[in-house]
Amino acid sequence: AHPLDELTPTEITHAAGLVRSIMGVSDKLRFVAVTLAEPTKDQIKRLGWVDGWTGSPDPSRSAECLVLHPSSGTTRELIINLASGDLVRDKTLPPGAQPLFTPDDCDLAERIVCEDQGVQQLLKERYGISDMSEVACDPWSVHLADDVDKAEADGSRCIQTFLYWRKDGGMACNHYAHPLDILPVVDLNSEKVLRVEGTEREPPVIPDIPVNYHRDLLKNNTYLPNTFREPPASLNVTQPDGPSFEVDGRVVKWQGWEFRVGFNYREGLVLHDVEFNGKSVMRRGSLVEMAVPYADPHPPFQRKCAFDVGDYGLGYCANSLQLGCDCLGHIHYFDATLADSTGEPYTVKKAICMHEEDQGVLWKHVEYRNGHNESRRSRELVVSFIATVVNYEYLFYWRLKQDGSIDFEIKLSGELSTNLLSSGEGTDPSHGVMVAPGVNAQYHQHMFAARLDMEVAGATNNVSEVDVVTEPPSAANPYLNCFKPVETVLKTEKEAVRVADANKARSWKISNPSVVNAISGKPVAYKLLPFTRGPAQPPLLTAPDSAVAKKGFFANSHLFVTPYAPDERYPAGENTPQGDGEDGLPSWIEQDRSVENADVVLWHCFGVAHVPRVEDFPVMPCESTGFTLKPDGFSLGNPAIDLPAETNTASHCCSHEEQFAK
Repeated sequence: AHPLDELTPTEITHAAGLVRSIMGVSDKLRFVAVTLAEPTKDQIKRLGWVDGWTGSPDPSRSAECLVLHPSSGTTRELIINLASGDLVRDKTLPPGAQPLFTPDDCDLAERIVCEDQGVQQLLKERYGISDMSEVACDPWSVHLADDVDKAEADGSRCIQTFLYWRKDGGMACNHYAHPLDILPVVDLNSEKVLRVEGTEREPPVIPDIPVNYHRDLLKNNTYLPNTFREPPASLNVTQPDGPSFEVDGRVVKWQGWEFRVGFNYREGLVLHDVEFNGKSVMRRGSLVEMAVPYADPHPPFQRKCAFDVGDYGLGYCANSLQLGCDCLGHIHYFDATLADSTGEPYTVKKAICMHEEDQGVLWKHVEYRNGHNESRRSRELVVSFIATVVNYEYLFYWRLKQDGSIDFEIKLSGELSTNLLSSGEGTDPSHGVMVAPGVNAQYHQHMFAARLDMEVAGATNNVSEVDVVTEPPSAANPYLNCFKPVETVLKTEKEAVRVADANKARSWKISNPSVVNAISGKPVAYKLLPFTRGPAQPPLLTAPDSAVAKKGFFANSHLFVTPYAPDERYPAGENTPQGDGEDGLPSWIEQDRSVENADVVLWHCFGVAHVPRVEDFPVMPCESTGFTLKPDGFSLGNPAIDLPAETNTASHCCSHEEQFAK
């Protein structure tokens, strides 16, 4: 196995067994994670692992194990060498620190609520619900908005559960059309309901109008369509010669690109060792955190803020993708192997999809004097996965292009997290939109943080901010028509805290000062272009002194730059549930280290301010956001100039008498 390949089922089982032997406790353990302890870049280079280790066993392989002991409430982080069984690291999390919630934890929270006799009695008294299979319990981490919230958490491993009524149709019912108004809070360690909030209010009238999307229940809709429209004509994606990519294990080659596909429980899809035309571009790229704050001040919604990557793990939330639906064309799937809460391995089949897409014209010119046309179609290699985080779907796409560009696109779909109106709101929500009869959807943001370990033609890079500005009147600008880019090198971490500015066409350039482009005479570079997918959006909108802004410090700006440090992985800290984020990006940049002529990591933060629409319910049409990494003097000219001319003879004309010669 290559040092960056994820753990095999055998390795997971072996690691879990070593953990049990080391911890030596008689009662149960809950495994939060059993995953590859990635070797550092220095380790890989020092030991010469280029094409993998050919000996047996592989000394590079270590497992990172995060293990919770519920009866004591303690969590240990163990890194174990799989060959020797030696402990590389043994760290106990400080009191109050809570690791990520696994899928099994979320299932446990729902079971605790549904089996609690007090909750059962409340549901029967308030709403007449006696069948707990009609109740959906959405598990949310507890965001500690103030000192009262912190005191109530009191070291417990808390999950708050927003409740909904499955009016009919069982699991197929869109329960978000039927929100309830009480909120049980559970402690996963004691497996008990700590309290139920909202019981002081008079029982409300629960919305009961069906607003369904499931194919089997569409017929029950009243004001929305209840029959299917005529489907559009078939549109098939075929590649009679097969795909253009080559796959060797986890290494992919395509149109000058070469990279390694990785996957883990927390980040999901990771791209390693990305090269274009034989030169390095990025050593590692992934999405490392999210902040999703809700803007409703009415209790208990001040605590409604999810850090989805750190709270739940995108890899744990990954879908098993469906051919012909989630992915069209000639598809190569990669499976993912993870561990459950007992330390047993399981496989998510088809977790990652890779395919080619036509993206219109890549370049074109017509010599107008004689009408000669030179045009080339654009082909993209798309590597993607989809995560369902409770109510929302997040669709992640890395798009590699023939001109050397990389797009990272996130599409947002799924269901709005809905609620009833709070006391005093009447019929018009103060911080939301009515999306169905009696159903409110609150204003919120989705803030994303990508970690881009750049290596543009080598590990020593500079990062600069480039603004296109109007030149002032002067003798050199007599006609007042001049504007130009102004480039400023970002020399330290604090200088490199930046916000996007569309009015200046602001971009950030990552260049290698030791490698000069023979044409321009300037260092080879890539530039980071923000918001190339979807509209430009603001940073975090909560007040600077809010708990969200402190924990989600990374979302207050669009760019941070730090020197590479293998232990600096997650900008809101290693453990986000009930955390404050202080051990993440804020503490790193406080050192104000130099990032000039350095091995740099860019933390690019971007997102969507979501003011819900009626059209977003019952399921939201995809909303997009994302960025582009574009070569800027990386090549000697258009890298796709050598694409051969080709006419697609499978195309048909339905308006003119024009056919291809046979």
